[in-house]
Amino acid sequence: MSQDTNIDLENSNKSFDQIKSLKLINFRSHSDFSLSLSGKPLAIIGDNGAGKTNILEAISLLSPGRGIRNSKFSEMVKDDNSMPWGVNFNILSNGKNYEVSSGLRDNQKGRDIKINSKKVSGSSALPEIILLSWLTPSMDQIFNETPSYRRRFIDRLCAVYEKNHTKNIKIYEKLMAERNSSFKSKVLDNVWLDALENQMSDVSIAIAETRLTFISDLNKVLETNLDPVWPRAHLEIYGFVENLVSSWNSGKAKEMLCNEFKNNRERDFFSKRTNEGVHRSDLLVNEKNKRIEAKNCSTGEQKSLLLSLFILSSLAISKKFRKPPVILLDEIVAHLDKENLTIFLDQLISINAQIFATGTDKKNLDILPADTVSYSLDWNGGESKVFQS
Repeated sequence: MSQDTNIDLENSNKSFDQIKSLKLINFRSHSDFSLSLSGKPLAIIGDNGAGKTNILEAISLLSPGRGIRNSKFSEMVKDDNSMPWGVNFNILSNGKNYEVSSGLRDNQKGRDIKINSKKVSGSSALPEIILLSWLTPSMDQIFNETPSYRRRFIDRLCAVYEKNHTKNIKIYEKLMAERNSSFKSKVLDNVWLDALENQMSDVSIAIAETRLTFISDLNKVLETNLDPVWPRAHLEIYGFVENLVSSWNSGKAKEMLCNEFKNNRERDFFSKRTNEGVHRSDLLVNEKNKRIEAKNCSTGEQKSLLLSLFILSSLAISKKFRKPPVILLDEIVAHLDKENLTIFLDQLISINAQIFATGTDKKNLDILPADTVSYSLDWNGGESKVFQS
């Protein structure tokens, strides 16, 4: 039976952290969309363009950064609408209820975040309330993409693991932009550069340490988990700074990095950019059984490796924080055949994760648990309408 876009489900007694309700205003295709949730797995079904991924994107804004599409916040406004967007969530976390809202700033150059009606500075407080992880079809090409794509992938996972990771990257990027600007302006102040590079070195060490710790923990989980039919992955983070941190104590690593920045000034001056640093690191993945790099594996093996990394990160996050992340799965059947997807979902269900999954056909989502709640989205008259399936 057709319903309006405000649907209530009976409450669940599940104790793990979960999103209890969501509301979207002027967000992408949704002018006014709300759901009340039970904590059970949720399937969102609809044709391409109906607005399924837009709902997942709104939920992904409960994490630091710009969500699953990495879009500019100004691009999230509903088409042909001058009103700013806003999203609001009721979250059960550690036995307490939180109201978390986010919306486009008046200058359209960022977003504001409020927790229990109080504006917070930055997004680093969000992982303390709820953890998120997501998988989208575009990630299937991670092993064939550029190092920057893989670096963003691992940094997003690191941001869940260490709440200041995204903040540190933003600080580093700002400092690097200032350094590059001095080269472009052809004005070199060595005293000023010394001070700036000292700050860059501090934050670089912190970024590298988080990456290395996270990768190490993923590899440890790998040794004790996953179904044996899955490819066995081994991960490394390859970069100059990570090599320093893994080889020397933090004090010596910082000294060597400062010297590297200083010694590279002439080269960087001519190229007008910083040629070495944590912005050049790369995630390397090898298939252990065949002893080959992931980029040389078959398409099917690459997809399996990606899903195994996703499971690993979810397990590692659950182990560290003693609670699972909320899982967002966009067009999940695009990744694997149903047999392997069932194994994949069993792993996620075993950690009691709240799961949101999208698909174009309800039959293709029969791999989800029997208690999954399903909704259908229909694009009609310029609006996304929701129906309980």
